Amino acid sequence: MAAPSLPAQTSHNQESRARLQRVSNANGAIPMPPDRAADSYAIYSMLMPGEPFARMSPDQTARWAIADVTVNLNDMSPAIPPQGQLKPPPENPRGFEEAVGDYETNKYVRVQLEKNDFQIAHPFDLLSAEQIDNLRAAKAAPAASSETRSQWSGVPGITYFSEVYFDTRHRAALVYMDNWCANLCAAGSWVYLEKHGGRWVRRSGIVVPGA
Repeated sequence: MAAPSLPAQTSHNQESRARLQRVSNANGAIPMPPDRAADSYAIYSMLMPGEPFARMSPDQTARWAIADVTVNLNDMSPAIPPQGQLKPPPENPRGFEEAVGDYETNKYVRVQLEKNDFQIAHPFDLLSAEQIDNLRAAKAAPAASSETRSQWSGVPGITYFSEVYFDTRHRAALVYMDNWCANLCAAGSWVYLEKHGGRWVRRSGIVVPGA
């Protein structure tokens, strides 16, 4: 028999999110919910720069670039739910399943990110949709001008994050991360994390065979 579904958010948090959605910006993105901000930015910061960029030489990665709005299910490639790519760790299935429940509730939400809330020592920029288009053209278009290429020199590509999805205690989390570059960087993937001793630790769950 399947386990009963668990609430991903309290009624107070649901009401807060409803208020935020009424002030969404032109991209349909809401401000970062205050009850999620500290943990979300801690997770985003610790996951940077992503495996493809971490393997590149320093001159290729002088500055990192992060999309300033999170992706939702419609933006993901591949558009696969977390439970389609990961399995819950045997010792903490409830935290994983609650985070999946939070994803199911909020999978179409986009969140506006703020640079000052990241804790990243390396130089980086948050890029708007227009800047992302310019960077992608500079890296991928053969006819890009030398001025455009120079503007983005030292930026290896773009990192996209989803909203972070939490269990009810903010002790387990799921986040989708995608790193784009012109040289066939890895496809987007889900990351599972747990909070131990006040710090987030990447667990990533167990990869489903064939996923």
